[in-house]
Amino acid sequence: MSRQKVFIVGAAGMVGSSAAYAMTLKEVISEIVLIDIHQDVASGHAMDITDAAAFTDGVIVRTGDYSEIDTDDIIVITGGAAQQPGQTRLELLGVNAGIIRDVVSKIMSNGKQVYILLVTNPVDVLTYEALRVSGLPKERVFGTGTALDSARLRAVIAHKLGVRSDEVDAFTLGEHGDSSFTALLSASVGSIPLHAFPGYKDEMVASLDEEVSQKAYHIIETKKSTYYGIGQVIAEIVAALRRPQPSIFPVCSLLEGEYGLHDVVISMPSLISNAGVSVLDGYRLSDGEVDKLQKSAGVVRKAIYELSKNE
Repeated sequence: MSRQKVFIVGAAGMVGSSAAYAMTLKEVISEIVLIDIHQDVASGHAMDITDAAAFTDGVIVRTGDYSEIDTDDIIVITGGAAQQPGQTRLELLGVNAGIIRDVVSKIMSNGKQVYILLVTNPVDVLTYEALRVSGLPKERVFGTGTALDSARLRAVIAHKLGVRSDEVDAFTLGEHGDSSFTALLSASVGSIPLHAFPGYKDEMVASLDEEVSQKAYHIIETKKSTYYGIGQVIAEIVAALRRPQPSIFPVCSLLEGEYGLHDVVISMPSLISNAGVSVLDGYRLSDGEVDKLQKSAGVVRKAIYELSKNE
């Protein structure tokens, strides 16, 4: 049996190369293969990251192609048109859907059962499309979803309460986009319910949705794109995919009845392990959060419909 590898499609870009760099430093896997239409740039990234790998236990970072993909390899798709200032993630849909169809067809050309992790935006709809085109079981195709949004949420709450961000357990859920929402009913800090934590005040969280959702747009306005944060998120998810014990991440995958939603890809707390992804059903939401979830699912469902109509 061949050794499991990670392939990053779109590795010449900043998101793909940042993910490769983060995975190398964390040593989450022993071999990382970079694929891009700009193979010269990908080769440069491979050489540069290989210099950093000299301080690891021998992580290999190199360029390669789709023909090398084997069973249970992890394919991270970061390629696509970049989000422009003022452009919503859903406006990217028409541009990137064709790219994803082509990439997934190449991934599946040898019929191997792989794991596909979507990063390209709008990630919810494109994950649905990748699942459809690939023919893989739903446990093997999912997207980064609101994992980065949730990391931002934890950082904001931690700053307001003066604690470490890894002590905060809270999620941003729904679409990875303008209809996402913070789920605070079940949020906690150091195992203490958020609302009962010393120093907590309702006004602290009144603007959380806006603070979290607008941060990405602010980063894009100032430096054109975001990549370090999502690079670390990808590394964490890939590490979870290699472990037998599940870790919980708010990633987007196909819902088939969970939370009353059907045939839509959206981010909910999910278990990730070497068995793939499964939605963690039963995460407690308030009535208001349920309403926001339904509205967010409606946004994604409409985009999925528009995509299928315009194919």
